[in-house]
Amino acid sequence: MTIDELKQQRRWVCWKREVVKGKETKVPYQPNGRRAMSNSPATWSTFAECAAVSQLVGIVLGNGIVGVDFDRCCDAFEGKFTPISREMVIGLDSYGEYSPNGFGAHVLLVADMPGDGRPIVRPGADFKQIEIKGAGFYFTFTERHLSKTPHELMPRQEQLNLLCKRVAAVSQPGIVVISGNEDEKFRKLMAGDFSDYAGDLSRADMALVSFLKRRHNNNFFKIDEAWMASPLYREKLERTDYRSMTILKALKGEPVFDATEETIEDDGVDEYIVDALSKDHEGWFPKGDVSLVGGSSGSGKTYWCMVLLEKARKGADIWGHKSQARDYRVLMHDRGAKGMRRTLNKLGLPPEAKERVIRLSRKQQGLQPAEVLEAAIEANPGVEAWFVEGLDMWFSDALKMNVVAPVLDDLQRLATRSNVAVIATVGAPKEKTAEGRDSERYHGRDALFGSAALARKAETVVLISKTDMDDENAPRQYSVLPRNGRAERFWMSFVDGQLCEVDQPEPKERAYIGPPKRGSVVRLNVIAQFKPGERIVYSPELGASDKTFYKCLKEMIGEGFVEKRDDGFFYRTRTAADRAYAQ
Repeated sequence: MTIDELKQQRRWVCWKREVVKGKETKVPYQPNGRRAMSNSPATWSTFAECAAVSQLVGIVLGNGIVGVDFDRCCDAFEGKFTPISREMVIGLDSYGEYSPNGFGAHVLLVADMPGDGRPIVRPGADFKQIEIKGAGFYFTFTERHLSKTPHELMPRQEQLNLLCKRVAAVSQPGIVVISGNEDEKFRKLMAGDFSDYAGDLSRADMALVSFLKRRHNNNFFKIDEAWMASPLYREKLERTDYRSMTILKALKGEPVFDATEETIEDDGVDEYIVDALSKDHEGWFPKGDVSLVGGSSGSGKTYWCMVLLEKARKGADIWGHKSQARDYRVLMHDRGAKGMRRTLNKLGLPPEAKERVIRLSRKQQGLQPAEVLEAAIEANPGVEAWFVEGLDMWFSDALKMNVVAPVLDDLQRLATRSNVAVIATVGAPKEKTAEGRDSERYHGRDALFGSAALARKAETVVLISKTDMDDENAPRQYSVLPRNGRAERFWMSFVDGQLCEVDQPEPKERAYIGPPKRGSVVRLNVIAQFKPGERIVYSPELGASDKTFYKCLKEMIGEGFVEKRDDGFFYRTRTAADRAYAQ
């Protein structure tokens, strides 16, 4: 049975995460907002009817469909499963997908529950729990297909019967998180040997903490004390945020993998918040990745992102690009309550936009961004785009790779596991012109302020720059630089209070700035030999070494004679100053 055939059946519901009798649970709903029941076909709908009103869709089991849920068995970011769960998923040989949080997996197959049809729920051998269910239950549905499983629901009655017998035999309580011989792995770690984890100390830390939590009955402080006294102690463990996050992950039952597991990759279709302009382009802000919007203070990063996300929420046209309706939330970091209110009022956005802004408390601002975002994602299921304003406010030193990279890595893992697009704003430097004025002409992904990790680890990069420092109302240039595909550049300005695309403004005549202090031969040769708009390429005939040549070009960029783009250096339009300079 294909997924498309399954979607045509009336066996689908929407769902919401709610607290029922003191316990958080996923409650099924009909598209009309009324409660649905997994044992009442009259409350079921088609997939299209549910998807039209909610991103949170579930499939009702029974009537020939059985679901197997593996809880805390994998990590969608690494694509890795614990060995026994991987064996079970692949052994069922039917359609499999990641669960919404990216730490579990569901397998759907054509079969009937054996015996009396009651569900089977048991602790996993090297993962948290396995649930096998049929009639009377429903599973969440994500379409994040696991590449080593079929794309269709297969008839697998025999495989299901064998799995049920195997699982039903497990009666012991408790959870075993780590595969293999636990005592042996624990002894190796306590001897300072972390070879089981491919030499990765962070993974070794997670494994050790997972062992310690069972030996100390989930006591946070005893776990922390034993970890600090272990052979894995090093300077990094002095960071209380790192220790706290690692222990909390272990207490939540996140899986740990040794170096031998093979991956089961997510081969689902790539999704973007803004669709690609053509086949030669790439969409903007892919789900499952981190993207960045750069510009100096006052360049309009927040306004542009909020306008874009509001359009995306409605599935509207976004400056020539198509989009699908996707909900968003904003984590506001760098503004106080009053400042945030003034900003939102000035933006003139509808009340629905203001309701989607989450202002971070002082305590949250002291945590790591991935930790804050993870809690927000769990509290807002179905939100597909997360806008983090002022990400660089979280960096203790934005110029250091070892400070920036871990923050982005953690956000990337979270984005992949949760399958959401993370869009964050960061600063960008103001270059100085020869007259000493600020210039905001950014070119290329590396123009983002701070460590090179920003550009290297981001997918879509958007740079916003002013075209005239003396005129606040002048159009601003937007450079959209995807990881793959063609870059896009356009200019925008306010027309009747709305941000609209406009034509590229004509360059102004530049005043003569006087003779250069160094590199005069190179400068004169560049101006004499290259035409307006022509790419500048180094050659020995320019009268200097390549090192001196590029040093001079950098100075000429600040003076306005040369423009740097993604594909090289280009001589700007000639002005009277250029001609005087050449003479």
